[in-house]
Amino acid sequence: MTTVPLQRDIGAYVSNRIALGPITVVTDDANDGTEIDGLNFDRQSFTNESEPPLSAVLVLPWALLGATTLADSWDIDVQLQSGATTTAFADVAFKDGSTVSNNTIIYDSDDAAFALEGQISVKVNLGPLGRFVRCQVTSSFTGTTATTKSLAVGAIWVTGGSNIIPAA
Repeated sequence: MTTVPLQRDIGAYVSNRIALGPITVVTDDANDGTEIDGLNFDRQSFTNESEPPLSAVLVLPWALLGATTLADSWDIDVQLQSGATTTAFADVAFKDGSTVSNNTIIYDSDDAAFALEGQISVKVNLGPLGRFVRCQVTSSFTGTTATTKSLAVGAIWVTGGSNIIPAA
């Protein structure tokens, strides 16, 4: 059983890092359907943790803008990569065993202009991974491109779960 202060001060036991700076993908532009490499982070560089974090949640906030029809959708695929250095990365599995997290956002409005936002969360077991970790994001539009549509997406690592609990 944990102590009451531990249960109430969870912020002292988790860290966060930018995984992917916000990018905008516009229908039929160079980023539509292209893998975008996220920022790598060194698991051994976390200042408030005495050991590398063993678990994480990768959170991807997103926002859609543009005219739409009911048949339009965006696919946001997320891959996880790990490596011993910052120059050699290999695909690895998420906590559920899959190697790609496929997420589809389907327009449910036929308004001429709209704004829709949300987030995607993916659980990650960092324990068996290498020192450096990054995500890759691929956003693809499916639907009518008669009008410009865009997707803004970013990513944040929320990490914790070391073998040694740091001092609060």
